Amino acid sequence: MRRSRATAASLLLAVALLTQPSLAAATTWSDAAAHRKAAEAARRAAAEAKSDAERLLKEAEALDADIDALDAKVKELAPSIQTAETRSGRLRAEVDVLRGTIVRTQAEIERISAEHAHQSDLLSRRVARTYKQGDMFYLDLLLGSEDVLDLIARTALVTRVIQSNQDTALQLSSTRDSLEEARSKLERDLDTVALKRAEAEAEERRLKGLQQQRQESLDAKESAQSQKFSLMREEEANAKKLLAQAQAEEREAAAIEALLRGGGSSSGSGKYAGTFIWPTPGNSRVTSYYGWRTHPVLGYRKFHHGIDIGAATGQPIVSSGDGVVIFSGTRGGYGKTVMVDHGDGLVTLYAHCSSLGVGVGQAVKEGQRIAAIGSTGLSTGPHLHYEVRVNGSSRNPMDYF
Repeated sequence: MRRSRATAASLLLAVALLTQPSLAAATTWSDAAAHRKAAEAARRAAAEAKSDAERLLKEAEALDADIDALDAKVKELAPSIQTAETRSGRLRAEVDVLRGTIVRTQAEIERISAEHAHQSDLLSRRVARTYKQGDMFYLDLLLGSEDVLDLIARTALVTRVIQSNQDTALQLSSTRDSLEEARSKLERDLDTVALKRAEAEAEERRLKGLQQQRQESLDAKESAQSQKFSLMREEEANAKKLLAQAQAEEREAAAIEALLRGGGSSSGSGKYAGTFIWPTPGNSRVTSYYGWRTHPVLGYRKFHHGIDIGAATGQPIVSSGDGVVIFSGTRGGYGKTVMVDHGDGLVTLYAHCSSLGVGVGQAVKEGQRIAAIGSTGLSTGPHLHYEVRVNGSSRNPMDYF
């Protein structure tokens, strides 16, 4: 595709170059042929650009199926991702609940442990006191009975005290053990749920990653399609420009041929009675001579069919000799131009003018002002481009002064 656009651009430049300089020499059949050739090249380039545009359109349309398939794949993952997100959220909530329960259980364990410690301390002190008093404590308690009923009551009291101490210690120990077991179970449950949550989140990430990859592929396809449509529009625009250029070249060729058929310029040996006068009074500095040179605008070597004379805008341009104006107007890269036929096939050309002072068919005298210095057309600054043509072919103007 880059090659195609480069080719089209090169042809456009070639067409433009053929158009610009040859128009100023529009008095020969070879110039008309050059325009015809440029028109053919432009038409070929236009056809190629059109063909490229059609190919790009087909390629862009062919991407529709791939884009639709990728879009469907991206969308089909949405329910799975939603399910994974829901499961992950539920498991996260379970983890939070379990953590809260573990915190509360731990607090209860700490409370029971404190109570156990307190009761254990009381029991220890009671046991220690009993140990210090020995068995006589219980014996004194029993012997101090006033009667049988009091003895029975005191015996039952001693039994209850001993049993209460034992029951309290056992109950506290059992409760603490139960709470410890509950906490251990909660921690195991928490580990299990956390593992499931990690697995669910990993699956969620995997699905989202897969969806992202598919989305990136979809975006790439859509971008490629967009680029192809953009290039297609460029090629279509190129084709239109080239076709317009071809039509312009054909019109110019037809105008040249009409001018030649109508005898717009004389033919002959190119001799002139006497010598020409300098066309820019008071300005004699030649800035570019006749022959091969690097074009100041186009930047490549090209034959220069005349001489360039530096002068300020508006300075007068005069006819180098007696003759008849055969052209006065704008001609492509030469800008505003005057051509004077001096007879016997000899024609002088004055280009890049800022203004024109004569019309076609007007007879002019040597030294008569016919235009003013300017920088119209393909020009880098104010100057006069001056040519001498014999039967349409350029000659070195310096040979005629």
